[in-house]
Amino acid sequence: MFKWFKYMVAALALAGLQWMGDALVALLGWPLPGSLVGLLLLLGALALRGGVPQSLEAVASPLLRHLMLFLIPSVAAVGLYGGLLSQHLVVFVLAATLVTALTIAATGWTLHRLMRGRKP
Repeated sequence: MFKWFKYMVAALALAGLQWMGDALVALLGWPLPGSLVGLLLLLGALALRGGVPQSLEAVASPLLRHLMLFLIPSVAAVGLYGGLLSQHLVVFVLAATLVTALTIAATGWTLHRLMRGRKP
């Protein structure tokens, strides 16, 4: 019974951090998605704690396994605005390619920094 309480607290913490991110964006007028700010708050909290609690991992794992379901609205938007997207296809492809390359580079750099000094 106590285990389910921990899971509920972890799920509420995730929802609360997203809500706090949305509230901060609305309050401060930042041009960022609130969920991104909530994710950064989560990253900061986990960094201060020094790891991921088991209850949070248990709650987040099913969400991460089914992450593609969260992308359905984006895919539907591409279908809905296909005409507009085809008008700006070159800019869209350049932006998508640049963002993907930057993401890969940032991930590689971060992993390199984290693995420095560790044996393979």
